[in-house]
Amino acid sequence: MESVPEPVRYGRRAALRHGAAQPRGLPPGARQVGAGAAGGSGAPVVLVHGTNGRAACDWFTLAPLLAGDGRDVFAFQWRRARPTAGTSATHTHAAELGEFIERVRAVTGAAQVDVVGHSWGAVLAHYLVRCLAGAPGAGAVRSVVGLAPTYGGTTLHGLLRRPDRLPARLRHWLDAKIPSWREQLPGSAVLTAIEAAPPAPAVRFTTIVTRYDQMVTPYAASLRAVPQARQVVLQRHAPRALVGHLGILHHPVALRHVRDALGPAC
Repeated sequence: MESVPEPVRYGRRAALRHGAAQPRGLPPGARQVGAGAAGGSGAPVVLVHGTNGRAACDWFTLAPLLAGDGRDVFAFQWRRARPTAGTSATHTHAAELGEFIERVRAVTGAAQVDVVGHSWGAVLAHYLVRCLAGAPGAGAVRSVVGLAPTYGGTTLHGLLRRPDRLPARLRHWLDAKIPSWREQLPGSAVLTAIEAAPPAPAVRFTTIVTRYDQMVTPYAASLRAVPQARQVVLQRHAPRALVGHLGILHHPVALRHVRDALGPAC
């Protein structure tokens, strides 16, 4: 008996309601790793949320879209790790992403996967294929699609240009709530390591940004940081799209470009 496709709903409000009901759950259309045999065709898709994101909410629209295209969809859910001596939080999460990709390959039998990342989630995939080339999962990535990625870091409208001048209480709060915030600054050791690492010519990169991104500033830094990527500025295709860092996750034109970048399922 064929499964009934999950309905696709656009909009952040419906996504937030779903996320509130299932704070640690999956978005509609996504599969648990190891839950039954693979049913899709083509490369499985691994979705990677951003720093303060939640899979159930952030991939509420895209996951059922891709499942409806015949893909096996999996959501990698990472919890904020703290940097340790000699190891960045990004390194830790990127290695975990690679291990998750290997589990997806084991359950689906796929040789390769596609990765779609939002914000710092895209950076985890970028770090995996560039800086951890010999690690599990790194060589199995066929394409990386970044939605509002933080490839060039963010100044947060200039507030983070001089982090040493931030009030001590604010720095302590950021350290507690967003342990990797220093890694997301332009010129951080993590972003410098990615820039200095050998390229990943076998991986197709697509970068999709919005001019109205209120979190990744300047938005064009992501385009400059990965110049070899296919680059999409949302407003060139949807001039009236007044969407920001989170709204892009549910915008039909942005998600159409994600699907175009991934290509047909077969």
